[in-house]
Amino acid sequence: MHKHLHKQMLGALAAFLCTLGVLAAQKADQQAVQDFEIDGVGLWQCQCTAHACPCQTNGAPTHGTCYAADVAHIRSGHYGKVKLDGLSIALVGNLVDKNPERLFATLYLDQNASSDQREALRKMLEYLNDQYVAVAGEPAAPFRKISPVPFEFSESADKTIYRVTIPGVLEEKAVLKRNSDGNPVSSIAAMDTWSNIVHNADNVIFRYHDQGCRREVGRIW
Repeated sequence: MHKHLHKQMLGALAAFLCTLGVLAAQKADQQAVQDFEIDGVGLWQCQCTAHACPCQTNGAPTHGTCYAADVAHIRSGHYGKVKLDGLSIALVGNLVDKNPERLFATLYLDQNASSDQREALRKMLEYLNDQYVAVAGEPAAPFRKISPVPFEFSESADKTIYRVTIPGVLEEKAVLKRNSDGNPVSSIAAMDTWSNIVHNADNVIFRYHDQGCRREVGRIW
């Protein structure tokens, strides 16, 4: 079984972008997981105040917690026989923490997805969330809630400005600096859900205000 992900990722709070690459399944016994391949853009933003979060190299979060959003916009791809072209997905919560009791996440699925596509997105994220934890020995962040929502994703023509909006829930903007050759200025090998290489970018806007989350876990930002 192999997973193909080609992701582009952004990083100040921290944001990083990555271009979705090839992942191999770590658990051959996960029979419920079908082969998948996706190409698109991934954006991670968190509470760190600098590029290169320690979580990217299996370190514990700088602040103990990692209140973050991990968003992927799929340009093209499939999970098994289910096409995922044009869909988006986001995982938001305390996604990395040495104290497993504090971990939580809400999974947001593109409301434009059919029931089969939502199930495919959920299974894919559950698999990746379980396989690619940042801190050694850390359990996957549990999904407190799964919600279908409208997504707005945009990438500027020069591929430097990235915006993600879930109306009334999440607002993100990141700026990726590129050199005169058009390559990202800051790229590093890192642990990431979607790729082994991430491009650090500047976090311009990162707001999360899901009132359901506030009632449930007492936290928005």
